[in-house]
Amino acid sequence: MKKRLNRIVPILVLPLCLHMTSANAESCEETLKQVESLYNKTVDSCGKDPASDCSGLLIRGTHRADPAKGQQWDVWNPSPKARELGTFAASWMRTDGISYEDPGMSTQNGYIIKPIDLVREPETPVHVYCAFPNDAWTDFRDDRGCGNNRNTSQTEAVCQAMAPPITSSKAWVAHFTRFNNDRKQDQLQCGFNMRKPMSSQDRVSAFQNFMGARQVINTREFQTQTELRLGNPKDDELPILAFFYSDQRGLNDALANQRDYKNKTGKDRNIVKIDFPRTPTSKASFSCIQTAPAPTQQFCDKYIESSSWVQRDDPKLGPKTWSLEVVPTACGRAIKDDQTDRMFAELYNKHKDDEQWRQYSVNGGSLRRQLVCHLAASYDGKPVRNKPEWNLEPARPYVDQATAVAQRCNPY
Repeated sequence: MKKRLNRIVPILVLPLCLHMTSANAESCEETLKQVESLYNKTVDSCGKDPASDCSGLLIRGTHRADPAKGQQWDVWNPSPKARELGTFAASWMRTDGISYEDPGMSTQNGYIIKPIDLVREPETPVHVYCAFPNDAWTDFRDDRGCGNNRNTSQTEAVCQAMAPPITSSKAWVAHFTRFNNDRKQDQLQCGFNMRKPMSSQDRVSAFQNFMGARQVINTREFQTQTELRLGNPKDDELPILAFFYSDQRGLNDALANQRDYKNKTGKDRNIVKIDFPRTPTSKASFSCIQTAPAPTQQFCDKYIESSSWVQRDDPKLGPKTWSLEVVPTACGRAIKDDQTDRMFAELYNKHKDDEQWRQYSVNGGSLRRQLVCHLAASYDGKPVRNKPEWNLEPARPYVDQATAVAQRCNPY
């Protein structure tokens, strides 16, 4: 790796845009060029190395710690779960049919990781351990997040160690669709092993199979991100290319992450805005937005007073449909758009392991869309957010917000 770093020409360093300036900082426009170049670089490999080393965008959505809840962490360092597994999760997207509609994890901000070919000493690169064409719930997997998922009945290894081995994108798609046609078991899939001491050619082929498989399923799985497991960096040594936000709700957190990273590491990193694709065939776009942060909102100490599963008869979904009965706190009922993700994250963290939730996880943002609809809609002059209880059904399909509102927050 040292040899690779020594033979790469250093990046230009220009003045920083977005709030602060430094003689050694890179301009936001220069960072933007690198981001766009990586996204649009559609190579099959990086010479003798996988395409992930020099192309595409490695993205991780993040949530800031909430001191009011006793939380304390830096978003760029490995989480306790990542430390336990020895790897952390990120997603990967590129312009040639490897896309998704948001950064995942119910967030609108995060960071972009430098691929290996952009890393300069004394920075340390992070390596891809395995690559899943679709979100694979890797926190529940063994083998450093690359192996068997304890949530599924079948036992799986990395793709190359399956019986028979899965060593092509076609074979991966056949395996995935065999178990996931009912759209209730999308966690059941294998990931392509990328770890050394595999040969360079085997690693190149593995990532090519990952890309090819995602391109095949991209339209069906557009609401769900790809998932890669990366080797944990040492604290404060993750090679961050830029922080990002995807809509105005994420800007304050992106600014705070940029500030904290500068204070902790002494490094300037720019913020870019990512407009994620709206359809499977459209492209992401990127920009530098020079704007002052919106006033910081007061967060709720608690958004949900209570939540529990009940069974109800539904005219569209049938008898004894599982419904999550949610009673928000007074503060939760009064929130604006910038806190909907925090509210949903509280609900997600409480119920994500429940069988009722996991069974319909393929519906992606359906539960979040129903929750947001309850905050946004009014019928007969009465805000839905004032209902004593909100009933959210995981079996409902994911629809756009206008359809959810038109169907009275009960999409069918």
